[in-house]
Amino acid sequence: MTLITHAYVREADGGMRTLDAEPPRNDLAGPERWRVTVYGSDAARALGLTLLPTLATEDVYAEGEELDVLEREIQVMLANTARWPAIGLEQLRFRFFNILEAIRLARAEAHGGVYVG
Repeated sequence: MTLITHAYVREADGGMRTLDAEPPRNDLAGPERWRVTVYGSDAARALGLTLLPTLATEDVYAEGEELDVLEREIQVMLANTARWPAIGLEQLRFRFFNILEAIRLARAEAHGGVYVG
């Protein structure tokens, strides 16, 4: 399985409309094992992250102020990619930038959010 990320808009009827990333970005957020080996890892928690580590047990739906938290946490991970030496730098960066693109898209819409899971 693969973790995905995308922006969405909550519709008035309660449904969600997915927003597609613009190339070269896409919806890939990493292999399923990254739930615990990257996002929910001890290294991520040692950096003070709180939202992304919840991926170890559940999907993330970030809306409102949580978009700011998600963006800060991804920026911290980007600045600390050396904490995951077994994973290639380009793999980490590509997937982290996919999440940042989803955040950008979500902020451009009223009632926008970001899914990671």
